Amino acid sequence: MTAPVRIAFACTGLGHERRGFESFTRDCAQALAGEPGVALTVFAGGRDGHVTGERVVPNLPRRSAVARALGALLRRDPYFVEQGTFFVGFVPALLREPPDVVYFADLNLGNALWHWRRRTGARWRLLFYNGGATTKPFTRCDHVQQVTPGEFEAALARGERRERMTMLPHGIAFAPSFTPTDAAARAAARAALALPADREILLCVATLDRPFKRTDLLIEAVASLPAPRPYLLLVGSDGPDGDGLRRLAAARLGDGWSWRTEPRERMPLVYAAADRFALLSHGEGFGLASVEALAAGLPVLVHDDATTRFTVGDAGVRHPIATAGDARTGIGLLRAMPTDATAASARHAQVRARFSWDVLRPSYVALIHAVAGGA
Repeated sequence: MTAPVRIAFACTGLGHERRGFESFTRDCAQALAGEPGVALTVFAGGRDGHVTGERVVPNLPRRSAVARALGALLRRDPYFVEQGTFFVGFVPALLREPPDVVYFADLNLGNALWHWRRRTGARWRLLFYNGGATTKPFTRCDHVQQVTPGEFEAALARGERRERMTMLPHGIAFAPSFTPTDAAARAAARAALALPADREILLCVATLDRPFKRTDLLIEAVASLPAPRPYLLLVGSDGPDGDGLRRLAAARLGDGWSWRTEPRERMPLVYAAADRFALLSHGEGFGLASVEALAAGLPVLVHDDATTRFTVGDAGVRHPIATAGDARTGIGLLRAMPTDATAASARHAQVRARFSWDVLRPSYVALIHAVAGGA
């Protein structure tokens, strides 16, 4: 029998961060576990606890005081320090057990690995997961996984070679069956999360951020709605302007909002507590949260662009959003969407048919084998 392809899946933020790539790393490892043609080992920046056989690589996490201080000294951000120190800690594992493919998404880590391979003559292949929609030239990898057709076509237009890329979307883990959230389940979720029991809840799952996630537009749009306006629930990691956005929300929404971070295992509870979902970011690589919200059966509002036309399609409201006024209009369209069990089940079924691991797993195995073979 042919030996399985050995994959070193490197994720510097796993165990510390809650971005799309950390979620993808965990889900992909679980989805490919037991595949006879693949032997996958996850190398994480911290102990995640949800990946069998994960190996923690010594590094300076980006949120640590040491990484911030070193970044300031080097005039680089702490994320660069995290990737650089992770690379140093990762090299011994590459020397002890050379893989066939290194699967990564952190750009500076990939750059360091490419230079190391060039200098040492290592033979492993570099597979880059472009979930962050980078537009930098793909010169530090062997193959690129694009997760939406829009990014694939944009890369072709920039001059990237078609044969060096594969369009394969982000896989999502679904429960074996789906039951739409009813009033009792929603009330229980709200009680568990200490949320208002008698108000419409508009959920946004994203980092607190102005230029990309555009949290400020969402706050201003909700504040401009007539009473009774929705309670705004912001769930996600803090951002560079987190303090400023929290001050804005407090000034504009009073007690009609809250922000929190939640571990991934509690996210089904968060989605169950909400009535509707909005994510106003532009330029998402995939927009995992909006797809997860649809999978939970929620009506969804997103900015209309190439990515959301692929990921959300006609399952949610896609509206061009450049201003708070645009966002307010979009929220009005969102509130007009049906929320009954039939509509919720239809939204779930639409994304499950396209993004579940049951559907995508064979394509991931094929991609890994193709890259190992020289694609």
